[in-house]
Amino acid sequence: MYDLLIKGGRVIDPLQNLDDTLDVAIIGDKIAAITEDIPRQQSQKVIDTRGKIVTPGIIDLHCHVAGSLITMSVDPDTAGVKQGVTTVVDAGSTGEAIFNGFPRYVIPSSRTRVFCFLHISSQGHSVRPELRDWQEINLDATIATIEAHRDVIKGVKIRLLGNIVASSGVEVVDMVKKTAKKLGLPIMVHIGDYYEKISPTLTQEFLPLMERGDILTHVFTAKRGSILRPDGTILPELREAMERGVVLDIAHGRRNLSYDVVRKCMDQGISPTTLSSDLTAMSLSHPVYGMTVTMTKFLALGFSIRQVIEMSTANPARAIGEEKRIGSLKPEMEADVSILEFLPGKWKLEDAEQQTIEIDRLIAPSVTVKAGQVIPAEPVAKPQPIN
Repeated sequence: MYDLLIKGGRVIDPLQNLDDTLDVAIIGDKIAAITEDIPRQQSQKVIDTRGKIVTPGIIDLHCHVAGSLITMSVDPDTAGVKQGVTTVVDAGSTGEAIFNGFPRYVIPSSRTRVFCFLHISSQGHSVRPELRDWQEINLDATIATIEAHRDVIKGVKIRLLGNIVASSGVEVVDMVKKTAKKLGLPIMVHIGDYYEKISPTLTQEFLPLMERGDILTHVFTAKRGSILRPDGTILPELREAMERGVVLDIAHGRRNLSYDVVRKCMDQGISPTTLSSDLTAMSLSHPVYGMTVTMTKFLALGFSIRQVIEMSTANPARAIGEEKRIGSLKPEMEADVSILEFLPGKWKLEDAEQQTIEIDRLIAPSVTVKAGQVIPAEPVAKPQPIN
């Protein structure tokens, strides 16, 4: 007898090469079976998903979910299960000096699974712009914090902003890379300097340091440090980094997604590895909203629904080294499932440059299943249709 049966939906699981009408059965907190026509009477509870899309639990690789620890953050469930996302990854909201609030306060009160990248700046995003001087970095304490929280911390974050980045440039990235490498972890590097203080060639200079599994985030920014040269062509160092297996993460955010940059990159054969929201308290109601709206934007830009789901499930699971537990609906995987639907209508959705794209269908969360528990979707904010 199954505990839960998700019946009759269009199941899209890129890792298993599935796109078909199937049933997903769950026992406890694990996927038990995925096949056609499982009888309803074999399960204690049934969710009818006819006309909906059933995917592995969506993973937001870059958001800010430190809750009340950091003013700019939202609670994990606001970015997570309330809007169809089962796993969130905090992208450096905290550094070693304040990280302990995550395992003590934030994670225990969240239904959403939470992982973190630890900021190289001890105070994380509580001081912005960070990295004003070298006293903000304590490598010994950073390493000790990571060693004590290996189950939660998935890598080291640096934003290429601040005085020491402006003055020392690639040396700062090299220091972060060496620290992370000692720990066997990837780095996540933020590009997009909206203060316009760093060298415009810094991205070109540091990309050769990045190795397989490292994450370049805000890859489609139009701000200083973009992956585009002045003539609109892709940096050759970016292509080389892609060949080495560097992860290209979009991290929408308030300032760092340009439709124009996306189109120029697509024309040159460049696609992101992962979609992520970079959701904060300031972008919750506009222009980001969350992962399903970000997925909708990339669908409208020309990516297929399968690609959009793969970039929101299997690929981020690999990026954080959790692909054996999440990111697919294979039997024995965690019973994390996102049930989505297409809402008909008309919307104008903005990027971070106030450019709009008009759409006639919106991907919206319907139900979240997290570790076998059914949670109705209740997005805190969503875009409003136009007449």
